[in-house]
Amino acid sequence: MFPKKTLFLGTALILSTLSVAAGELDAFVQARDGATACWSRSYSAQHLREHPHQQVTAMDLTVTYMEETAMSPDQYVFRLEAQLRDGTEGYAVGPCMAQGGKMWCGVECDGGGVLVSNRNGGDILVDLAAVGAIAMSTSCGEDDFDSGFSLQSGIDDKTFLLHSQPVQICEPARY
Repeated sequence: MFPKKTLFLGTALILSTLSVAAGELDAFVQARDGATACWSRSYSAQHLREHPHQQVTAMDLTVTYMEETAMSPDQYVFRLEAQLRDGTEGYAVGPCMAQGGKMWCGVECDGGGVLVSNRNGGDILVDLAAVGAIAMSTSCGEDDFDSGFSLQSGIDDKTFLLHSQPVQICEPARY
């Protein structure tokens, strides 16, 4: 009888942990198939003059919830797009998961990631410094599979305050 009780308690603990994690991510995007939220910011010329070491001139983040399919478990996926001062543009995609009341979104195979926290009014803070870098692709063609760059945390590229955008303009993240 002891093993059954232990199994029940262990299962209950795991399920309660999963529901807390889903609840934390629901603060960003509801756990409903195809539900999407997006945030964006284009930095003004004045802001960039005041932060001469900031390389990121614009950033967009989209997070979408995808229900379980025969090919994948239910999951939150992200697409992060960034434009740099030199005109370089890139994007990163991957899964998101709860981490201490925040949302961690990362690129598989040790491609780094970002830590995202909620702010007032639906805004979010994207923390690049928490992980240090994220791998950004510049194309998705087979010929250019390895093209891209590492968006590194720097003097003025540590955190990015992004503003909530209307759901109607959000294109769902695909992974």
